[in-house]
Amino acid sequence: MKKFLYIIIIFSISFYLSIEFIGDRLIKNKLEKNISNALNREVSIDKLNIKYLSGEADIYGIRLLNKKFEGELARIDTVKLNLDTLSLYSNNIIINNVLIENIKLNYYFNFTNQIVSDNVRLLEKDLKNKNYSSQSDKYFNITNLDAKNISLSVISPNLDISKTLKLNDLNFNNIGNTSESKNYKDVLRDIFNDTVELVKEKALSEDFLNKLENFDPKQIENKIKDKLKNKLKKLVK
Repeated sequence: MKKFLYIIIIFSISFYLSIEFIGDRLIKNKLEKNISNALNREVSIDKLNIKYLSGEADIYGIRLLNKKFEGELARIDTVKLNLDTLSLYSNNIIINNVLIENIKLNYYFNFTNQIVSDNVRLLEKDLKNKNYSSQSDKYFNITNLDAKNISLSVISPNLDISKTLKLNDLNFNNIGNTSESKNYKDVLRDIFNDTVELVKEKALSEDFLNKLENFDPKQIENKIKDKLKNKLKKLVK
């Protein structure tokens, strides 16, 4: 009888440890793949730790890479979740609270051929594109989400611009991809639209952007040529 109990205890411990280590790794890989597919950008996670008994989870070092721009669009140091761990193995993941801390957003923009292009609006276009979506059949709903300590860096290598702004903390309720929740993609689009407006208001003046959009290098080149021609004419006379 004692041997049987020992076997049960050892089996239980081994089963729990396998869930702790192997389960975390499998869920992390699946999470990276699904987020990358949904946003059409490479997303990586340094570490995921799920406490299955308490229903708590910690995610460290989330990085969202840019497309057509170097570097990262966003980096998040830590995410703390309180969830129903059993729901991870169902089609409807229930998340009670999410705390996201130390978020760094990078707004890259370039001005070429009279066109201002940036990494935020590129992501916004992909979010509108139905071809880019999560390949998972799982649904999720977040009851409450808090985002704290957010900074925004405005970067333009070809214009030699680099500024960093401190943003206000954010709070959202009832977001996800279920029929009862507010769609997380709509929330992201709103955030990115607000980010572009904030950049225009705080980091760059409207006049500056207008000058960029109306800037015509050929006109300036022609003006310089005309001035040189006039000077040469005067010299000839």
